[in-house]
Amino acid sequence: MNRYEANFPLMGTMINLLIYHTHGEKVLNEAYNLLLEFETRFTVNRTHSELMEINKNAGRKPIYVKEDIFELIKLSKNISIQANNPFNIAIGPLVKAWRIGFNNAKHPTDQEIADCLSLVNPKNILLNQKDKTIYLTKERMELDLGSIAKGYFADQIKKIFLNHGVSSGFIDLGGNVLTIGCSPNNLNNNWVVGIQNPFKPRGNMICAVLTKDCSVVTSGIYERFLSVDNKRYHHILDSITGAPIITNIASITIISKQSLDGEIWSTAGFLSNAQQSIEFLNQQTNIEAIVITCDERIYLTNGLVRNNLCIQKIVE
Repeated sequence: MNRYEANFPLMGTMINLLIYHTHGEKVLNEAYNLLLEFETRFTVNRTHSELMEINKNAGRKPIYVKEDIFELIKLSKNISIQANNPFNIAIGPLVKAWRIGFNNAKHPTDQEIADCLSLVNPKNILLNQKDKTIYLTKERMELDLGSIAKGYFADQIKKIFLNHGVSSGFIDLGGNVLTIGCSPNNLNNNWVVGIQNPFKPRGNMICAVLTKDCSVVTSGIYERFLSVDNKRYHHILDSITGAPIITNIASITIISKQSLDGEIWSTAGFLSNAQQSIEFLNQQTNIEAIVITCDERIYLTNGLVRNNLCIQKIVE
């Protein structure tokens, strides 16, 4: 098998794809074209995307969408309506009000936040399974798939690779890493995936996980933030207060079979403290987690400890 690699900017990040295959160039081109299609259809940053059609017609009429977007929004709603869960697909108005991570980021007024809070209830997303339509019942509601879309994209790219017979490789969508099979370069066949140190520049690792055919997804408060009057506001927002979640957690990494699950639980796990988060994540099935606190403590779920899959001493 020959080694084929592709690196390109897309979706506001750098995409890295690596596969071992006899005709890898053709396979990578197919993956690139699918990512282009996804960027066009799933984004809130393009006026005529399918997602924006739903948002533009909030409070007006249901919008037909293709089955993949429908099922992704359906899954996202089901997760969003669970109690005490920071994950919320309807959080779009708050994201738009704060704009953290964009050049025009600002601290909204109390009235602006209050107005947004009346629009972020995921129960106001009406789904018609038969017609494949989605209706936001209040004007100015907005869906935001930013907390889940890249995981879905990574899983779909992996399906392409597997359909073409790829048995070894990895997908990196700007930090969403999904490995395929075993690494051909390590004696133990594990892929070694580094976990970013939240307190140092990108590329500095605080620990690493050993994986085979797994997803590794990290969410953190250390890269996208807004500073106002010497106070720092991160981008993970609380649907109850309308402000960034108050927590001692710096980052959460989820190890799972599907990248989609990693996206969900790396956000859903952002509770008020690391101990509460790790207890919550230990209760979930088919995932493991690394929770790093703002004072640089590392918490691991039971499976990582039991199987010795986390390397905590990284030489930088």
